Amino acid sequence: MEKQKKIIIASLIVVFLLGLTFLNYNKVGYWFKNTSFFSQEEPFKKELLSELKTYADSIGIDTSRYTLADNLDATELQADTLIRRLVLEIKYGKKVTGLLQNKIPEQVDSATIFTAPLGKNLVDSLKKGNAFTPYAQLVAHYDRLRGSASDDTLRQIRKTLNFYRWLNRFELDRFIVVNIPAAELNVYDDQGKRLMPMQVIAGSKKNATPLFTTYLTDIIAYPYWNVPQGIAVKELLPKIQQNPGFLDSQNLEILDKREKVVDPESIDWESLSATNFPYRIRQTSGCHNSLGLIKFNLDGPGAIYMHDTNARNLFEMSTDRWRSHGCMRLEKPVEFANYLLGETKFDEGFYNRCLIDQKPSSFKLPKKYPVFVIYNLVDVNAEGRLVFYRDVYGQLV
Repeated sequence: MEKQKKIIIASLIVVFLLGLTFLNYNKVGYWFKNTSFFSQEEPFKKELLSELKTYADSIGIDTSRYTLADNLDATELQADTLIRRLVLEIKYGKKVTGLLQNKIPEQVDSATIFTAPLGKNLVDSLKKGNAFTPYAQLVAHYDRLRGSASDDTLRQIRKTLNFYRWLNRFELDRFIVVNIPAAELNVYDDQGKRLMPMQVIAGSKKNATPLFTTYLTDIIAYPYWNVPQGIAVKELLPKIQQNPGFLDSQNLEILDKREKVVDPESIDWESLSATNFPYRIRQTSGCHNSLGLIKFNLDGPGAIYMHDTNARNLFEMSTDRWRSHGCMRLEKPVEFANYLLGETKFDEGFYNRCLIDQKPSSFKLPKKYPVFVIYNLVDVNAEGRLVFYRDVYGQLV
């Protein structure tokens, strides 16, 4: 009997051990099954990353930053992360550098990009994602030149392509772009159609127009020119000290700290200097005014704005488009003003009447217009042809 009990116990132990082995086998098999699932996903994501990089290369993105590390355990996660980061750059570009200010809020949907499922048609969908015409035209030029153009040329095209992708960060319907090297202003719609092209005169190399984003908010007819203090003390004060009649010849007024006009003959000009000048200089309104008859106010930076000019013949008589103190003189201020206001506030005789003793009149825009002041040395023109511009500020390094 004792012997029979031992046999039964031994049998039960054997059965238990066999069952445990079977369970462990199943667990191991399940683990392998799940591992093989990821290993099936891993080649898909690696292939997708490779396909995505090929496309990104063709549109001017440096893909060397999206290379998988030699770490087999992390490859799956790395591929997924790199794909999503690259999609983010394809859609929204990198932040444009060198801006003095960026007042237009960005709307980047990174949450969706980093959580949405990855599909095999990802690249095809991205190819259809940017319908901005100048961008598509520039991509075609870049793809054509990749094997033949110099590194500097390709780098400048890539810079402009990134600018167009960067525009996707903003909710834009119609917006204004001033490209300093081109000395050109364009109003674009959301498909890239040029609605109001014109030449501009921008800042000289010494007085470079800063790069920024902002809003154009209102228009002033018959503006005063409130002379920036730097120009007042460095350029005008020496001329006034040399010849007090200079003020009258230029239609300039002197204002004190209370904004009251001061009689110039009551001022001891010789006692004043760049560090001791408790006044402000203002030019009266009219056709003689340096701002012309129309001023376009911007929401910063500083004393930078767009305006008409009292020397409109410069657009015809000279090709030097970089001669201002930093503001932007416009070739078609009347047409531009009427376009922004959505009605004809200024008729064809506005210039000819050239009224005197006018007080400035302000016109609020129906909606504020986004403005981008940029510095791109390569772009496409209205016909889609590739155009190279002179590096007027010496920014090419």
